Amino acid sequence: MAQDTLPTYHFLLVAPNLGPEWLFDAARAYWDRFRPTVISDLRLVAFIPPPVSVSVTVLARHDRAPAYGVELAQLAPHALFDPVVYDFIEDAQAALDVRAQLNQPFGVPLRPTATWTPAPTAIPFAPTAGPVVPQGSGFVTMTPSPEPTPTPPAPDADAPPTPLSPTPGPVIGG
Repeated sequence: MAQDTLPTYHFLLVAPNLGPEWLFDAARAYWDRFRPTVISDLRLVAFIPPPVSVSVTVLARHDRAPAYGVELAQLAPHALFDPVVYDFIEDAQAALDVRAQLNQPFGVPLRPTATWTPAPTAIPFAPTAGPVVPQGSGFVTMTPSPEPTPTPPAPDADAPPTPLSPTPGPVIGG
């Protein structure tokens, strides 16, 4: 898979030796823009079969990034390794924010692709006021509403109110 196309699966691994602020502060704009699946272990990537395109963006410091590249190559040689290697959270945040602003999930411009159009459906969606019964199936797709209950007449304004009487016996039984 090339870095200039969107994969079927995009994962974001934040190295375990980094604090949660690396995800919630440094990678917030990146995650908001591209919505990768956040993982904590690369073994998950091994479950995706080779014909499916996969990319793993790894946010790590210089001491751990090469080990993640080797581990990913052993577990899923078909996956794209996208390291984001910085020792300071401010630098990582700046780099990921630029990627999000420029719409470059892997640090390079995406190749223009044809626009996606949904396939036509057999039955077009049309909101209706009543129950919908497809022809020939016999299934009702909406429960009909019951008959409205008549409202009792309003009490006479001059009539005294009816007193409440206590319940005979204990309420909880016995």
